[in-house]
Amino acid sequence: MALSKIQSESLNLADTFAFTGTVTGAGGSLDATTTVPSEGGAATTNLVQGLAKAWASFDQGASGHPVYTDASLNTSSTDDVSAGITKITFTSIADNSNYAINGCCQAQDASGTVFGTWGKSTTSSRQMTTSYFYTENRVSSSTPTDGDYVTYSILGDLA
Repeated sequence: MALSKIQSESLNLADTFAFTGTVTGAGGSLDATTTVPSEGGAATTNLVQGLAKAWASFDQGASGHPVYTDASLNTSSTDDVSAGITKITFTSIADNSNYAINGCCQAQDASGTVFGTWGKSTTSSRQMTTSYFYTENRVSSSTPTDGDYVTYSILGDLA
């Protein structure tokens, strides 16, 4: 089957072509075992394990506003627990509670806008689970502080 018409000195782009069938030899499909080469080609990595499984960008309730999500992936809710502490719930659960959490926050304190420390809650009643985890933001003191701009991502396997 011809997919184009070649004229004497050019390709005729005015014609439209319909194609039905299967394209083969185009690299196959991606699954949980797909590996890809590094930029330099010296190593390979598992494509699925190298992707963020959930992330969000949100206001944590600074200046008396409720927590709201600016943008997200696999995040069903960000709930204000108390100053500087947010419960983040996933849309699709994780395979186990040993996923890696990355994040940062920007907050306002008496000295101006600063970046604070960010991480999972250290309170024993706020554990990481396959469905949710809690964040705590701290700026210049040991007291949790609401962040004006908070981001997070998790790496790990989904169930």
